[in-house]
Order: sequence, then C-alpha cells, then structure tokens
Amino acid sequence: MISKYLAKSHKVILTPAILLSLATPTCFAQEMPGAAISGPVDIQAQEQEFAQDHVVAKGAVRVVYKESVINAPQAIMYKDATGNLRSAVFTGHPNLVQGNSKLDADTITFEMLTQKVIAEGHAHSEVISSGDPKKEGKPDANKSVAVNFTGSKPVEKPAGTVERIITDSDKQEYDQGSGKFIAIGHVHVKNGDITASADKLQLMYGVDKKPETAIFTGNAVATQNRNSTSADSITYFMSTKRLQATGHVKSQVIQPKKKAEAPKPISQPGLLDVPAMAATVQEVPIIITSDSQDLSQDNGRITANGNVHVYYDDTTGIGPKIVVLRNPEGKAEKVYFVGRSQVNQAGRRWIADRITMTVATKKILAEGNTKAFIINGPLKKPAIQDVETQLASRFQNANQSISSTKIERPQ
Repeated sequence: MISKYLAKSHKVILTPAILLSLATPTCFAQEMPGAAISGPVDIQAQEQEFAQDHVVAKGAVRVVYKESVINAPQAIMYKDATGNLRSAVFTGHPNLVQGNSKLDADTITFEMLTQKVIAEGHAHSEVISSGDPKKEGKPDANKSVAVNFTGSKPVEKPAGTVERIITDSDKQEYDQGSGKFIAIGHVHVKNGDITASADKLQLMYGVDKKPETAIFTGNAVATQNRNSTSADSITYFMSTKRLQATGHVKSQVIQPKKKAEAPKPISQPGLLDVPAMAATVQEVPIIITSDSQDLSQDNGRITANGNVHVYYDDTTGIGPKIVVLRNPEGKAEKVYFVGRSQVNQAGRRWIADRITMTVATKKILAEGNTKAFIINGPLKKPAIQDVETQLASRFQNANQSISSTKIERPQ
C-alpha cells in the first residue's frame, strides 16, 4: 500500500493509526543494482506525509540507516527519480548516533549515497575511544597514549580508559566516503586536559578510518593546563604526537619556581599569635615567538625558526633558531640559540654564534665569535613590549665589545 501512495503525485497524510495498520516503521529498500547504497531505511514518526519526490515526517522522528540513527522533531526526505531516498534534512535540533560518535545541531543533512553528514548551527560532536587495544588497534595491550598538544612526553593510561574528543563549532561536515571531517566557525575542541580553538578544523583519516592529522587554521590556539601555543595554523600528527605551528607563532611554557619559605607566626605577650601567610609558588613563563615552531613528544623538544624572540624573567633573547629541551614533566631545562644570536640580562649582553641558557640558574654559555657587554646605569627588568621593538636594532648597532671565543657566566 505504501508503494501505491509513493507512485501518486498528490500528497497523503498518514496518521499514527494508519501507519500502524501499514506495519510501521516504514522501510524504503535501497537495493538498486550497481548503486552505492544498500539496505533499508527505517522511518518512524507520529505523522508522515508522502509526495512524488519527498517525504515529510513530523513528531518523534527516528530514522535508522545502517549504523546511523537520527532523532529529530521533523525531517524532510528527498527521493531520486527511481523513488529511492537520496538525502534527508532534519530540523528542530536533531541528534545523530553513529557507532561511538554523537552529533547534534540545529539542522542535520544526511546523504544516503555517501553517508555524508552536514551539521549546521551550534554543532556539537563527541567521539569516544575506549582505549581498548583490541578495538582501537593499539600495539600495546596494557597501555594507551593520551593526546598532548604542548610537546611534553605522552601520558600513559591503562587499557580501557575512555578518551572523549568533543568538538563545538558553527558547522561540521563528515564524509565517510572520503574520510574527511571539517568544522568551521568558532571551533573549540576538548580532549582530556587539552583544549584547542580555531576558525577551522580539518581531520584527515587513515585507511583504518581513524583520524591521523588535525589541521587548525585561523587564530589557532592549543592549550594544555597553562601551557599554550597560538599561530595562524597548527598541525597535529596524532600517531607521532607532534605539533607544527606556522605564522605568528607564540608559545608559553610555565616554569614553576621553588616554593617560598613561609614566615614564622608573629607572637606577642598577652596577644593571640598571628598566623603567617601561607607560602606561595612563583610561576614565571617562558614566552617564545617565531615564524614557525615544532613541538615533539618523543624527545620533549621545542624548535623555533625564523625571527625568534625569547622572554624569561629578566632574560631576553633573539636569533634565527632556538631549541628548548624539556623534562618529562614538560618543564624547560635548557635553551639553545643556534646561529648568530643575542641574549640580554639585567646589565649584561652577549652576542655569539651559539648561546646556551640553563633555565633553572639562568647561566649563560656563549661560544663562537663572542662579544660581551657591560651596561651601565640602573638595572630593571625589561618589558616585553620594549624588547620587541628595540632588541633587533640593539643587536645590529652594538659598538662596544669584549671579544673572545667563549664566555661563560653563572647567575
């Protein structure tokens, strides 16, 4: 009887009672010879309206096609010339479940032929990974590796740990056929203690249908705890846990200092003891700006290239390239300036082909055609904005020097 209604050009309203008599849910068989789609499309709704080229479903709409389940207040399903469904538009903030993935938005368009999904308006998606090596294809049966955007070594987690990747944006598209996921407009991504934001995100999938590369473009920022990297574009390679940032790159690495000793309580005869204030931990960031940066988890390094500027407490530096070595906790231990570089500290300046700074002690080791300067006058901690505009010119115009092949000064 349903096929009879579909063959006519006029519209027919099917009430819940009529649908029940027609053995709901409605099923459209997609068994076209040579077609890419196959299998039934199950449609359940409180009301369905059939026309020549489309079907309108209203009220508690539920559509099932293969592993995709979509629920919505209303949907319009469009047919091709042969009467088979080719696409469906769900409105009223629908939600889609596909395996371990979830998606909801103001509007969802689902294309049956390619299983392409387009979500528009407050799009929100969640991808859940169980951390089970048998399901996720991990080589080690006892551990899984958490994603880390900030360049420190990967965090090992026991098997079975649930990893949830949450993406919010204005629009999202997933093409199962080509293995591409795109999020556009006010993109925000969260995975554990990692957050990232950008104007656009593109995920590239491998042959195993798992995401391999995440490309953030336009005002891209990746943050873990209080460490962060911002750039015009950030590319993250999931298999190697490597991050590459290009264009106006700025990284901030927090360096926790030793906890200050708490003063003793104040005691006066005849008065209650006044408790001392608790000791606090001073945190000083290392700020790195450059044209590009490469952060690797395997060796804990940060490599910055092109117009590199470094700011740390009263130390500033400029050069063509630096390499920052970090310990497993992500704390920077040494900064290597490669190529003709300059480092400033209060009252002192070094210019050399290679300069090494030990972060904990701020010890400087300058090597190769070295020049050292003693700067007279009051000493003060330089402001970043002052150094940014003056450091390069000072580097070029230095006219008083002490030359040697190697200079080393402990802090």
